[in-house]
Amino acid sequence: MKLSNSLSMITLIFLLGVFAISCNNVSDADIQSDAQEVIASNPELTGVQVLVQNRVATITGVVQDDAIKTYAENQIAEVNHVTTVINQLQVVPPAPDYTALDNSLNSGIQEALKDHNTVTATVQNGVVTLEGEINERDLPALMEKINALQAEEIVNNITVK
Repeated sequence: MKLSNSLSMITLIFLLGVFAISCNNVSDADIQSDAQEVIASNPELTGVQVLVQNRVATITGVVQDDAIKTYAENQIAEVNHVTTVINQLQVVPPAPDYTALDNSLNSGIQEALKDHNTVTATVQNGVVTLEGEINERDLPALMEKINALQAEEIVNNITVK
């Protein structure tokens, strides 16, 4: 009887151990799926990808700043069964918006060029490009007016006569 109880007890302990081990046997694909759901539910994480191997999540992609990079790492670290996060995200700030500067430059250029009808100018992303012809004596006055507009850059392709 004691032997039977002992065998029953050993069998029960063995089965509980097998059950406990099988409950923790979550696949990398399942973990990756959970991590991808976290990314998809966060608009800040657009452009972030995750790959899970051996419960180690590697995040890659591009984010706008260090705060979002850290946020992404923390969010993935909270996914069940992720043991480590390797953060390979690159921080690339958004390109500056030159709309207001371009508008200001365009209106200022109209005034600067009113006495120089052989010169044209284009503005793009804060850069003023000058084309055409001008007399040598008129160039300093024109350039003074253009420089006063405070463009990011001035490309002078004017031919001096």
